[in-house]
Amino acid sequence: MKTLRTYKSFIIPASALVGIIVFSCTTNIEQVERVTNFTQLPTQTIFNSSIQFTDSAIVTFKVTAGKIDRYSDKEAPHDEFNDGVEVLSYDKEGKVESTILALRAVNYPEESRMEAMDSVTLENNEGKKLETELLIWNQKENRIHTDKHVKITTATEILFGEGLDAKDDFSSYEIRNITGRIKVKENRADSTNSN
Repeated sequence: MKTLRTYKSFIIPASALVGIIVFSCTTNIEQVERVTNFTQLPTQTIFNSSIQFTDSAIVTFKVTAGKIDRYSDKEAPHDEFNDGVEVLSYDKEGKVESTILALRAVNYPEESRMEAMDSVTLENNEGKKLETELLIWNQKENRIHTDKHVKITTATEILFGEGLDAKDDFSSYEIRNITGRIKVKENRADSTNSN
């Protein structure tokens, strides 16, 4: 009788343990794919970098970033710039035409397209300044655009609007929907110097 009790006291906990093991071994396929999918990991990470892009041995623009993650995905290879990014665009004489600052950006080299995001400012050598949250730069067409809210500051006015199309050096631009305009008075010191 004692052996039957010992046998029962062993079988019940052992069965419970086997049941727990079997039912706890379910696999979450999405979680396994996320952990083992190496295409979502950067192939290269660069810290505190400065990269120059050239055309026929002439520097066309320079990108400086706190961190760059390079993804070599076959479908859409791209570079993610984080921790602040600065893009300097140069003219043929090597002078800075414009400066773009943003908290982050993504460059798609095969498409010749860069997207700057979060607190984006662009300032050209004429002193015109653009502020927005997203700016898309088409390098093949030398154009920039956005569908987001924009603020443009010039020497004579401040413009507000939704959406923008412009040359990439910001020498000419068109706001799609102007929502406000503020005229800026000339500084007296500036007006006396021009007489």
